[in-house]
Amino acid sequence: MSEEVDKLEQALKAKDENTLIEITLSHKNAERVKLREEYKTKFNRELLEDFEKYLKSDFLKVMKAVYRSPAEYDAELFYLAMKGIGSDKSMITELLCFRSPERIEEIKQKFKEMYKKDLVEEVMDETSGEYKKIAEILLKGQRGKNKEPDLETCKKIAEEIYAAGEGKIGTNDAVFIKYFTELSPEELLLVCKEYEKNHKKHMLDTIEGEFSSHVKDLLKIILYGLFSPAEYFAKQIYDSIAGVGTSDDKLIRCVVSRSEIDIGRIKKYYQKIFNKDMITDIKGDISGSYSTLMEGLMKD
Repeated sequence: MSEEVDKLEQALKAKDENTLIEITLSHKNAERVKLREEYKTKFNRELLEDFEKYLKSDFLKVMKAVYRSPAEYDAELFYLAMKGIGSDKSMITELLCFRSPERIEEIKQKFKEMYKKDLVEEVMDETSGEYKKIAEILLKGQRGKNKEPDLETCKKIAEEIYAAGEGKIGTNDAVFIKYFTELSPEELLLVCKEYEKNHKKHMLDTIEGEFSSHVKDLLKIILYGLFSPAEYFAKQIYDSIAGVGTSDDKLIRCVVSRSEIDIGRIKKYYQKIFNKDMITDIKGDISGSYSTLMEGLMKD
């Protein structure tokens, strides 16, 4: 990889964005992280800092993102979500709901290394109420780990959830929160299937009617993580480019975080939901090296 490191440095100093894109797209994320490590060893400089020196704008943001490990990138996203006055609850929610307990542990370690702060404490300081309770459980990895759910138990839980929401006036929030945070993904998925089977209503629709604000979003995105992450991200990408202007940070986050996971499925959902080609739509909103690099990251 030594030759690639030399080529990377030369392209940076020449501000040769085409070569930088070529090198970047010819490697998977794990290989790019290795390139970054070798760059540091060979030149005694941090690659991301050199990116800051020679690159700019949204192209710079993408380059910095794709040369980070997934956990490191997520740690940065958590930091950005809580930076300044207020917090970006939508970004925090997304990170909590689409990361495995194992990844969350890695993110907490990286956050501590990078910012000398405890991630759980930082998120707790930025949140309140029921949202805070759910976020804490997810951050502490307290969800169940049973991968073989018991059908009869899940049927009973589905009825408890119905009785706490659709089956009464008002909502017993505690019942929803208990099961959405304590059950394993496999158990909650079976509960949702039994709920829909017996009451002819999707759990997403129940949450929509029973909750509001950030708690509603958090519970819904937990469900999207079970049923269809690709559908969720297809909608997020559409929202980032719909209307006047582009929400570049959101677009970059969605594409980079899913580029080696399910970007192909996301493109299919985008086509199905909006009857449009996702790459074509994105290219219509962005341009230059930024566009070329993003297109490459969206290739199957």
